[in-house]
Amino acid sequence: MKWGDAAPLIQTALDHQDTHRLVDVLDAIEQGQAQLWTTENSCAVTEIIEYPSGARKARVWLAAGKRAELLTMLNDIEIWAKDERCTSVYIVGRRGWKRILKDYKEPHTMLEKVL
Repeated sequence: MKWGDAAPLIQTALDHQDTHRLVDVLDAIEQGQAQLWTTENSCAVTEIIEYPSGARKARVWLAAGKRAELLTMLNDIEIWAKDERCTSVYIVGRRGWKRILKDYKEPHTMLEKVL
């Protein structure tokens, strides 16, 4: 799957947030700030966040497609993150993933008030 095929799936994930547009995601990928992961029917976008403390964490920023493919992809992302010297992988997503990803914890809760 290439960007042209992945873009509609990425857009479905973007439809659940209001911080980025599809063009922003493509720019981040082209600039090497984000990584596009694809399978036959699914895709995800990751990025490595480097914190002032020196901690490096891989963030699964966007994902869409078939659950089984995404779970296999997540395993590959975890291996990649370890190779990239990340201390953890975290996922920004809907609460339903918490039921599926039993080895992931919810260390924080994010609250948002629309103004």
